[in-house]
Amino acid sequence: MKQPRRQRVQRTTVVGGVRVLSEDARASMEAAARRGGVRGWWARLMLSSDDHRRANAARRADSDEDTSVEGSEVAAPRLTDRGYRGRGGGRASVVAATPEWRATTTQVAGLWPFAVGASAPIVGTPIGTHYVTGAPVHFDPMSWFLKRIITAPTAFVLALNGFGKSSLIRRIITGRVAAGDTVLAVGDTKPDYRELVHVLGGQVISVGYGQSVINPLDVGALGQVISELDDPAHRRQIAARVQAAQVTIVAGLIELVRGARVADYEEVLLAAALRVLYDPDGGGFTHRRPPVLSDLLTVISTGSDSLAAYAEEDSAAAYRETTKPLRRSLRALIQGPFGEVFDGPSSVPLDLTRPAVCIDVSGVPEGDTKLLAAVLMVCWSTGFGAIAAAHTRSDAGLAPPRLFGLVMDEIWRVLSAGGDYMVDRVDALTRLQRELGTWLIMCSHTLRDLQSFNSASSQAKGIGLFDRARAKIIGPVGPDEIDRIRGSIGITETAKLLVTSWAAPRPPGEDDFAGGYDDTPPGMGCFLIMTGESSADAAGIPVHLEFTASERRAEIHNTNRRFDHELRRLPGQVTSDAE
Repeated sequence: MKQPRRQRVQRTTVVGGVRVLSEDARASMEAAARRGGVRGWWARLMLSSDDHRRANAARRADSDEDTSVEGSEVAAPRLTDRGYRGRGGGRASVVAATPEWRATTTQVAGLWPFAVGASAPIVGTPIGTHYVTGAPVHFDPMSWFLKRIITAPTAFVLALNGFGKSSLIRRIITGRVAAGDTVLAVGDTKPDYRELVHVLGGQVISVGYGQSVINPLDVGALGQVISELDDPAHRRQIAARVQAAQVTIVAGLIELVRGARVADYEEVLLAAALRVLYDPDGGGFTHRRPPVLSDLLTVISTGSDSLAAYAEEDSAAAYRETTKPLRRSLRALIQGPFGEVFDGPSSVPLDLTRPAVCIDVSGVPEGDTKLLAAVLMVCWSTGFGAIAAAHTRSDAGLAPPRLFGLVMDEIWRVLSAGGDYMVDRVDALTRLQRELGTWLIMCSHTLRDLQSFNSASSQAKGIGLFDRARAKIIGPVGPDEIDRIRGSIGITETAKLLVTSWAAPRPPGEDDFAGGYDDTPPGMGCFLIMTGESSADAAGIPVHLEFTASERRAEIHNTNRRFDHELRRLPGQVTSDAE
């Protein structure tokens, strides 16, 4: 007799638009899984796959949308923020960011209301793109000061070496020169700004062994402008200012050589000796023909009656005994390495008719920290004197008003060499920029450079150089350094992680050793711009410095020229714009 046909069991069903095992088929699979063996392994695999399908069906069931097509077992595509998801939907897994452009309200007036304000103002020199949004970021201390974004035109750049501090400053210099400012990079130690100043048509002065001499008593244009003034009272005022500047710079040099502070009576003697030198019946020097340190030592050693009176000594022997430490210190300045640089007429005066001036002190040996600190201090004083002279001529109606910029790079060098007594000199110099119509940029690697002093008062003055900067530009630094910075300004935890991540080196890979990798470190040219004493919830402006084609062609940012010959030998490698 013919057996009846066995009824076929439906093994799958559709739940929420997803095909899953039927209840009978799932029960059969569970029984097979309990028996073990190869069939049991296969049953467990099928059950796991069915679990995933049922989970997807449950998620679809939670959606308000109808996920199935009427009369069909195929799931309907579901609309998401990235397109329709499902078979035939065309969902995009990666959505490209919408291009953004920035311009003034006048330029994009016709786009309103399809334009929004940005967090970074378009004020000043374009320095790069916003690290997050890609929008352009503009900054320079003078432009932000004139727009009242900051209260003083001062900026402090702080970052580890090799991440682009000097490149950022060079970009700001270029922008301010284009705006009509005269920029002075006095005391260029590496040099970092020589090439740029040369390209801009500026003046480059080399100071060091066998190179140009810079006379500390030659205050340059500030002394020469005295003869151009018609008002006698104004002439006396500028002459007194010149003498005060001469005493200050000579006292600072003596403190560097001596390693101790100049006594009050010694400063009085220096001032009295300078008056003798400028007396027509004495030395006969003028502000256009200033004396040198040897002349100052000769006058003090000779010891006139007036000098003895200033020293409060009644006899020549007592005067000689009292002035011996001062004469020894002056002798140290005119003999040996210091004498080659300082004892003589200035070889090349500063020419402020040029768009920029660079005093290159790379000729000073790297290990001679005292001489380098002394040269830097004299260069800064000379730069401020030249700026003061230009403003004096403008106030007298002899020249149009002008704006200036001053770059004090590697400020840690003079502070580390000078000790506690040197921070007072630098502190005094950095307080004058607003009165002189000058924007100022200081640069260092770490806040510890500003606090490496014995006394608490000197430490406070050192960190004050950073605190008084109205714009703090923080580059890649380590976790300890960012915590020190947070003691002065408010930085969010997110910004802290961002800045420290820039300083983290990329692990080397196989491509590095094969010569095929051609890239820069992730933190190269990345900075966080903070203004004032930002609150703890202020995010700042993260910016990535980008070089223009003309900058790359001129190679003004290439500070690795010493390595170029070796880099060219490596396959796939190029010279890097390190700083």
